[in-house]
Amino acid sequence: MHRDGSTKGVKVRRLALLCGALPALVAWVSRPATAQGVVEGRVSITERAGESTEDLGNTIIYLVRSGSATARRGAADATIAMNGRAFVPRVRVVPVGSKVSFPNQDPFSHNVFSTSPLARFDLGLYPSGRSRDVTFRRAGVVPIYCNIHPRMTSFVLAVDTPYYTQVGEDGRWRIPNVPAGEYTVHIWHERATPVERPLTVVASGNPSFDVTLDARGFRFVQHRNKFGREYDRSGPNRY
Repeated sequence: MHRDGSTKGVKVRRLALLCGALPALVAWVSRPATAQGVVEGRVSITERAGESTEDLGNTIIYLVRSGSATARRGAADATIAMNGRAFVPRVRVVPVGSKVSFPNQDPFSHNVFSTSPLARFDLGLYPSGRSRDVTFRRAGVVPIYCNIHPRMTSFVLAVDTPYYTQVGEDGRWRIPNVPAGEYTVHIWHERATPVERPLTVVASGNPSFDVTLDARGFRFVQHRNKFGREYDRSGPNRY
């Protein structure tokens, strides 16, 4: 009798504990995920008098969270082709650790290289129909050139954040699913001084983040070849 009573008492106490825990359990299961917002805006560029902007689509926007580690994103491999003595596209943004392939789609050879301390490489001379690649392991902007054609220039911007985008040709951009919090917005364009602005992201919606870059001080300077010398402009590949 004593044993049966004790057993029943234990069962009752366990049931009471379970019932008391149920509201908290239901609240935990049904609680909403981290609030997220959409960050969007428009970029414009101030040019010198008489000049117009034709490369808005080369602008990169990315967000870095303030005061805490920004979430990482896995590698997202990409391609920059060589076509018509040009790199296509001229600008690529990828997460750190991504591999970028450089297929040669021209009927002649190219030699892709960079002397950037962030990703120094030389892919050597290779013909039409072949492709070689580089993995970008450090964050930052890496200028890329062809050792045969002095006018060929490209840029890879490796970012250590999943919140990035490339601006449309109309200057508009949008980054969805950004967790609410404090961020720094980074805006990069090859002809303008990089811009950094603070931004508070809220789940209820963010006002349009518009910015104007200043390219009036930009002056084109011809890069040197992979040996640090001027290009030979007298040959058939001078363009």
